[in-house]
Amino acid sequence: MAVAQVSSAPSREHYDAVRKHLDLDARRPDGMLVHAASELPSGEVRIVDVYETREALESFAQSRLFPAFAAAGVEEIAMRGDRPVAYEAFDLIV
Repeated sequence: MAVAQVSSAPSREHYDAVRKHLDLDARRPDGMLVHAASELPSGEVRIVDVYETREALESFAQSRLFPAFAAAGVEEIAMRGDRPVAYEAFDLIV
């Protein structure tokens, strides 16, 4: 069952720094169906990801996302923010 996760970054600068290390365009994660990021009026970035399974989402986080936080030098900042929340999707149109 698909899983939708909502997370955030403190700013566009932080988001872009991590995104550069992930290179999602060239190296799309296994099981990723959708990735969207929006900048809020406050400057915070809201991120919505949809994966085929919770296992695919967790695998991406462990193998690529957390190392990208470290490589971008934002690991401490990333861990201070709101924790990502993931829910099973009961309806998904792609």
